[in-house]
Amino acid sequence: MRITIKRLRWLIVGLACLLIAVLGSFLIYARYRIRHFGKDLPGKLGINIQQTANGFTYSQSEKGHTIFTIHASKLVQFKGNGHAVLHDVAITLFGPPGTNREDHVYGSDFDYDQNNGIASAQGEVQIDLQSPQKPASEQGSEDQVEKRTIHVKASGLVFNQKTGIATTNQPLEFQLPKAAGKAVGATFDSKQGVLVLDKQVELTTSSNGEPASVRASHAQMLRDSRQVFLLNAETEFRNERSTADQAVVYFREDGSAERIDAKGNVHTVLDDGTQTSSQTANVLLDAKSQPTQAVMGGGVNFISKNDTQSMHGSSEEGTITFGADAALRHAQFRDAVSFVDQQFNLDNDPHGSATRQVQASKLDIDFTAGPDKKAIAQKVLAKGNAVGTLRAIPSKGPEQNTTISADQLLATLSNGRAIQQLDGAGHTKVVDQAQDGSISASSGDVLRMTFVPQHQAVLPLKSRTAPTLQAAQIDTAVQEGNVSLTQTPAKDAKTQSPLRATARRAEYHAADQVLHLTGSPRINNGAIDLTAQLVDYHRDTGDAAAKGDVKATYLRESNQQNAQSGSMFGGEGPVHIVASEADLQHASDDSIFRGKVRMWQGANAVSAPVIELSRTQQKLQAHGDSDSRDHAVDTTIASAIGSKHQQGVIRVKSSTLVYSDKERRGDFNGDVVAVAPDGTIRSDHAQFFLQPVTQQKAQGPAGSSSQIEKIIAEGKVALTQPGRKGEGEKLVYSAATGNYVLTGTPANPPHISDVARGTTTGAALIFDDQDDSVEVSGGQSAAVTKTRVPR
Repeated sequence: MRITIKRLRWLIVGLACLLIAVLGSFLIYARYRIRHFGKDLPGKLGINIQQTANGFTYSQSEKGHTIFTIHASKLVQFKGNGHAVLHDVAITLFGPPGTNREDHVYGSDFDYDQNNGIASAQGEVQIDLQSPQKPASEQGSEDQVEKRTIHVKASGLVFNQKTGIATTNQPLEFQLPKAAGKAVGATFDSKQGVLVLDKQVELTTSSNGEPASVRASHAQMLRDSRQVFLLNAETEFRNERSTADQAVVYFREDGSAERIDAKGNVHTVLDDGTQTSSQTANVLLDAKSQPTQAVMGGGVNFISKNDTQSMHGSSEEGTITFGADAALRHAQFRDAVSFVDQQFNLDNDPHGSATRQVQASKLDIDFTAGPDKKAIAQKVLAKGNAVGTLRAIPSKGPEQNTTISADQLLATLSNGRAIQQLDGAGHTKVVDQAQDGSISASSGDVLRMTFVPQHQAVLPLKSRTAPTLQAAQIDTAVQEGNVSLTQTPAKDAKTQSPLRATARRAEYHAADQVLHLTGSPRINNGAIDLTAQLVDYHRDTGDAAAKGDVKATYLRESNQQNAQSGSMFGGEGPVHIVASEADLQHASDDSIFRGKVRMWQGANAVSAPVIELSRTQQKLQAHGDSDSRDHAVDTTIASAIGSKHQQGVIRVKSSTLVYSDKERRGDFNGDVVAVAPDGTIRSDHAQFFLQPVTQQKAQGPAGSSSQIEKIIAEGKVALTQPGRKGEGEKLVYSAATGNYVLTGTPANPPHISDVARGTTTGAALIFDDQDDSVEVSGGQSAAVTKTRVPR
């Protein structure tokens, strides 16, 4: 179809009309929609909005006191469910009347449920919790107030205006005046001033510039009383880590910790493995939150181990005191105290060990700063049945034990470990068990012991079978006041008896193994009882030396019933000796007495400058010293004399005397003078023979004393009786006949002189005791005649 201009015009007009119709339809529809849009607009923009307001503030009071105030820059109030949205919210919580306390909660958006009084934060909130404030006149500057404020940053906070409790189950952070921390979940009671941290509590702080941390599974902070309760608490500071089931931390007004009370499995571990544990612990802190005192109870235990040492101790309770910068100064442990220190890999015995143990009712330890500024023990005081045990266990051979006990023991230490000195007071006692099984024990009122310095203690010790304190590292020991000592030989030493000693003072030196006894000392070994002004007893050899007013008594030992142990001239009973000095030799069982010695047994006696006794050889020797004159020895013998066997006494003076109890013979030498009831004998030498023991005992009570069987005098012999005198070279007296037989030599035959008959000689002169006659036997004619000489 051909389009002409006329047709084109009609087409344009038609399209224009169609466009006008369409536009009209749209206008009519738009008008309709606009009319209904005005009615639907509120629903499209927020159908439950009731009202909006700027600068919203809400307060709640009780009995004229404002409890809290909620302020927001804008409030959008919804209708129907009573909810509103608060923007830029600030909640102020007021403490009870008189506390002058205000807590603040800040947040950008809160959902506010007016019907239930619950405000829920939509995002992060800031909480400022103030400590109880002083009156306005004493509050101080804003900085001081800020130091008493706890800052908390949390999210998901829900505040209940009816209860005044704010809660969150989200992670939170808090800032204390001198610490910072975090936790998961929290509850804050504004009325009670209690902040509860639900779990995963962590706190970091510093003490004197050194970091410290606290962790707990649960925590509660009481703002008014400034207390923090912790469950399953764990702390780390310096080189130690501590744990407890429960702990309470008390704070000062300035925010510094004042006291910590922990209970339930309180445990501390140091970097070196040292551990302490108790059921309770109360720690006092200074203004810098450093410990000044710690009190532990409910059973205190301590343990420390390394390759060369093991220490462990226990008590019912204990107190530890600290000095400046938390330096350890003093420790006290009470009730059933026990401490054990064991050393391995000793310098002088790599496979041996040494143990020290202390037990007491109370133990006090003083500490001082060591070369590295660390605390080392300086003095240890044990009171109440104090017992110290030193035990040496060599790699080869039996162990050796030394036990020291007293009402109290004070140990002075060197370098914090080695005992330098030990002082005991009240019922002191030392018991030493040697390697051979022998035991030495001593007791007294006061005790002081010094120990071998540590650098000398590693030297090899001399091998001894007698008890030796040196193996226990003791250098000297002094015991005073009612000292009593006992030395018991080993069980296999059947020939030895226990040694007992008493004195007012006993002093022992390990260098020479000598025990010095002074103050009326007395020793008794079962065979001899000895007293003197001073007694030196050699513990290594068993020898003893006594000086000054020596008094000794020899006793019969129970295991020597058949021997005349300590007897003199065959007598029975104890032998007594007085002297100025005495030396007793244990190995040979010899004794030497010096200085105006007098020895007696019953009626028998010997006096001399020196008397030597050998109990092994059963021999007595008496002689003079360098200053002695003739007749230094004076002997008295009680015996039945003459044919009538009447008991009498013979006194003998000589230069020396040697008596053998085995041979029952006494040898007198050097210008011998024997004075008997029936005459006086002079000679160069004389031998007295006693009856055998069996024969002597057969005589019954009369045999309890020695009985002379025979006397032989030789060398310039002279027998003097009343009215007569016989001279010759040899004189023999026989107790069986009661006769004296005087003989000589062919060149010098015996002779007798009397005032009535002059001089009579013969081969032998027999003095008859029965009729007082003298029988002259022999001569050149070999005749025998009897001459009665009146006396």
